[in-house]
Amino acid sequence: MAGVWEAFLNWLGYGPEEEEGRSTAETIVPQGTKQQGKLVSLPTARGAMRLMVAHPQSYEQGAVLAENLKSYRPVIVNLEKMPPEEARRLLDFLSGAVFALGGQVSRVGQAIFVFTPSNIDLSGDLEFKSAGGGLAWPDIYSQTGRR
Repeated sequence: MAGVWEAFLNWLGYGPEEEEGRSTAETIVPQGTKQQGKLVSLPTARGAMRLMVAHPQSYEQGAVLAENLKSYRPVIVNLEKMPPEEARRLLDFLSGAVFALGGQVSRVGQAIFVFTPSNIDLSGDLEFKSAGGGLAWPDIYSQTGRR
């Protein structure tokens, strides 16, 4: 009868522990012991934010402006002094760079654009309008014959 009673207690879970139960108890991490996890730092803006204002003279200066965007710095670009073809190329390049970084482009003047990285939220009515209601600066695509 003792064998039946032990079998019944084992079935209820009150019987002696098996070897498998002991092996799982050994793998439990004792309380107070910290496990090492992988820590990944995210780039964040600390301290005062820097703003880059540029009056580029050539397309080659676009790489420096894109580096500022990669460093999470907003860039204001005045393209008024550039030839229209180079201005279009630079605008396309910086627009692609800011798109790849998850940012946005806003036109704030005749030939002035604000490129903001993903950590900057720029809001408001920023599109520049002339007194006639249209854009004051001629469309740089129409001057070059391209679209």
